[in-house]
Amino acid sequence: MARHESRLPMIPGIHQSYMEIKDKYPIGSEMKIIEGIRFIECPETKKSHQLCDPDVAAVMHAKDQLVYNKKNWLIFDEKQVLTFDAYYKDTSRVASKMEYDIREMKIIYFLVDETIQVNEPLKNNSGSPQGCLIKKQRIPLPGCDRDTGPYYRLLDLVVGGSVVFYGKELRITGVDAFTRDFLVKMGVDVQDNEPIPDDPYFNFRKKTNLDYTFKCRPNLKRSRPQKSYKDFVLRFGAYWDDRYEMDGELHFFDVLYHLVDDTIEMSEELIDDTTGKIRHRKFVNRQKLPKKSPWSKYPGHDQKQGILNIITKKESQNGYYKMDSLPLEGDSEPYYKCTDLYIGATLNVFNRRIVLVKCDEFTQTYYRINYGLSNFDPVDRPKTLREIREDQLNAKRMEIILKNYDEVLRKKLISQEGTGIIFVFCIQMVTDDPINQQRDFLLKYYLDDTKFGVYEVRHSNSGIRGGMFRYRRKFSKKQDKNKLFVFHQLYVGATIFFDEFEFKITDVDDKSLRFMINHPKEFPHSCLETANKKVRKAIAKEFSSLEEFRTKNFQERAWVERDEFRKIVSFEGALDPHIGVVLSLTHKRPDPFEPYSDDTFKSVVQDTLRRAMFIHFDGLKSNLRIRKSITDRGEFVGREESIKGMKSNKVPLSWEITNKLLNRFTDAELGSVNYADMVDFMDYIKYPVEPPTGLARELLFVKPKKVLINVDAFLNALPPEEAVEDTVEDTVEDTVEDTVEDTVEDTIYKKNQIMNRKKVIQNNLWGKLGLKVDNVVQGKCTSNTDNVARRFFEDNLEVPMIT
Repeated sequence: MARHESRLPMIPGIHQSYMEIKDKYPIGSEMKIIEGIRFIECPETKKSHQLCDPDVAAVMHAKDQLVYNKKNWLIFDEKQVLTFDAYYKDTSRVASKMEYDIREMKIIYFLVDETIQVNEPLKNNSGSPQGCLIKKQRIPLPGCDRDTGPYYRLLDLVVGGSVVFYGKELRITGVDAFTRDFLVKMGVDVQDNEPIPDDPYFNFRKKTNLDYTFKCRPNLKRSRPQKSYKDFVLRFGAYWDDRYEMDGELHFFDVLYHLVDDTIEMSEELIDDTTGKIRHRKFVNRQKLPKKSPWSKYPGHDQKQGILNIITKKESQNGYYKMDSLPLEGDSEPYYKCTDLYIGATLNVFNRRIVLVKCDEFTQTYYRINYGLSNFDPVDRPKTLREIREDQLNAKRMEIILKNYDEVLRKKLISQEGTGIIFVFCIQMVTDDPINQQRDFLLKYYLDDTKFGVYEVRHSNSGIRGGMFRYRRKFSKKQDKNKLFVFHQLYVGATIFFDEFEFKITDVDDKSLRFMINHPKEFPHSCLETANKKVRKAIAKEFSSLEEFRTKNFQERAWVERDEFRKIVSFEGALDPHIGVVLSLTHKRPDPFEPYSDDTFKSVVQDTLRRAMFIHFDGLKSNLRIRKSITDRGEFVGREESIKGMKSNKVPLSWEITNKLLNRFTDAELGSVNYADMVDFMDYIKYPVEPPTGLARELLFVKPKKVLINVDAFLNALPPEEAVEDTVEDTVEDTVEDTVEDTVEDTIYKKNQIMNRKKVIQNNLWGKLGLKVDNVVQGKCTSNTDNVARRFFEDNLEVPMIT
C-alpha cells in the first residue's frame, strides 16, 4: 500500500512509469559450466527477440552465411549499423523570428540488438545544442508503452516516410550506400534520396551578411613559392632573461611561425628537477603578434563588421538591426612577419624581450631558397644557474680524473674485457757492452695489478744462463718518477727505464697487439686507420703513385717477409716502427702452417685409413646420403651432418685432419660439403696414390719459419690521397679528453639514478608508513631519530617492498 500511495495522481497529459527505465541492454553470457562440463545454453531458453530477424537472416543467407535461429550478437557487432538521413522542423526557438528551423539528423540502427540512436551533426553558427539527441535504446511506436513495446523495427524506417520519436516527427530523406545495399538484398524497395530543405535561419544569415569573410590580401613585400603553406611551420628556439627582476628566471621557448596565416605561437620549455624530462607549457596562443603590444584594447577591436545606425523593422528581415556589408577601417597595426624573424632578432612579445637563438633545418631551407640567407650559426644563449653549477662540478671532476687518468683507463679496460690481461713485449738492453746488446728479454705487464716482470730468453752456447731477470713487482720507491711508464705507453720503439736499466721495445706479441688494435681510443699508437693514413701520406710524399711504390719495393711479389715489410713501411726511420708492426699483424698470412699440395694431403689421408684398415667407403657414402636435408642440393650435405656421419662410421682420422678434409670439400656459397667427392678422395681402393714420404705432422702441420705479409691486401687497404691531406693525428691528449667525457657522463648518470631512487623511497615511506627518512631538519641535522629507526625496522612487510 505504501508503494501505491506514493504515486502521483493520474493527471491528463502526464504519464509516469514505476517500472525500472532501462537505457542499456548488456548481452548476457551464453556459456555455462555444470559439474565441470562446458556447454552453450539452448536458444529456446532465451528471449525470442534476441534471435536474428528472418528478413535480416535472408540477407545474410545471400552472403553465404547461415544465421537462422542464431543470436544477433553471434552474427553482428557494434560496428555493423544502418544509417538513415532525416530532419524535423523545430518551432521552439522564438528569438530568431523564424517560423521554424530545419534540424538535420542521423538515425543509426544497430543490428546487434535492434536499438536506435539519433544524432545531430555539428553545424557552425546554428545557435542550438547539437550532438546526441536520443541515446541508444529501443524506441516504442507512438502511443505504446516504453517498457512493453512494440518498438520500431528495421522495416519501419522507410525513405520518404516519417517516424515519430517521443513526439518529434522525423522525415527520412535518404540512406548511405551500405544501408541501401543491405535493404535491397532484404527485398525492400528503397526510394532515391531526397534533398533536405534549406534552413530559413541560415538563409537569413546569408542575406544579412552575418557570415561575411574577407579575402586574403596578397603580401607584395615578399615572394612566396607557388605551393600550399597549410602545414608549413617555421620553428625557432628563443629565450627570455628575466633574472634582473625579483624572483625572475631564465625562460626558454619554442617559437612557431605558421606561414599559412602569419600567426605565431610560443611554448615554454620546463625541465623537471627530479627526472630531467622536458615538458612544454603554452606561453602565447596562436595569433598575429603585434610589434607594439598595448596593455589593453578597446571593445570590438577584433570585429570585422559594424552595425549601421539604422532602426528598421521589415517583415523580410525579421529584425531590428542591419549589418554593414563593408569591412571596418581601423588603425592598421603592424604585426611580425617572417621577414622579421632571424637568428639574433629580438621580439617584443607583450613587453617581454624574446631573443631568437636557433632554428631547425626546414626553416634554414626556407630562408635559403626564398631570401638567399646562408649564415644560420646559432647564438650562444645564457646559461642557467643549474647549468653553471654543473659546469663547475664537471670541471672539478675532470681535474680529479686527469690526476688518476691511468687508473680510470685501467679499470675501464678491465670492466670491458675482464681480468687476466697480460701484455708481452720483446725488449733489448740499451748499453755500450756488446755482450749485453745481444741479449733478448721478454717484458710481461699485468694489467690487473700494474706489476711487470722481465725474463731473459735462453740461447745455446751464449754463456748466459737466462730465465728470470726481474721478478713480478711494481716500481721501486727509489725509481725516478719522471721515468715511470704505464701500459698505454708501451709500444714498439719506446724506451723504458727500471732499476737503473734502459731497454728498448723491439716487438710485441700478436695477442697483445690485437688487443691494442681493438681499443684504438685507449691505445692511439695502435689505431689501424691512423697507421694507414700515415703510410699513405709518406708514399704520396716520395712517390707519384702506388704502382711506382710497389714496383720499387715489392716488384711482382704477392707475399713479403715480415722483417722486410717493416723495413719498407718505416721509410728509413721517418715513421714510427710500431706502425709496421700493426700493419704486419693486420695483413699477415692467416694460415698458421706451411702450405702443402693436394696430392700430399690425399696421400696422408689414404695412408692413415690404410693403416687403420678402414674399407667401408660405400657405407660411409650411403650414410651421408641419408643425412641430406630438403634444402641440400645435389651431392651436398651439411657440415654438422657430415661430422656425425663420419663419427657413426668410425672413420679413423684425427680431428685436425678431419677439419682440413671438410674445409677442402666445403662449398663457399652453399656452406655444405660435397660428400661424394670427399669419399672418393678418401677411397684408397678405387683411387690409390703414392704413400707419403713422412708423417702427417711433418707434412701438414709444419709451422712456417718466416711470417709472410699479403702485399695486395696492404695496398688495397690504404685510403686515397685526397683523404689524408689534412689528417689530424690522434694524440694521447685526445684520448684523455674522450675518456674523461665518457667517465663524467657515466658518473652524472649514476648519480642521478641514485638520487631519483632515493626520492622514490622517501616518498613511499612517507605515504605508506608516515616516516620521514633522511630529510634535513633545521637545528637537528636530519630526521633520522631513534623512533624513526625503531618503526622502520619493526615493519617487516612494507619496508622490504618499498626498499
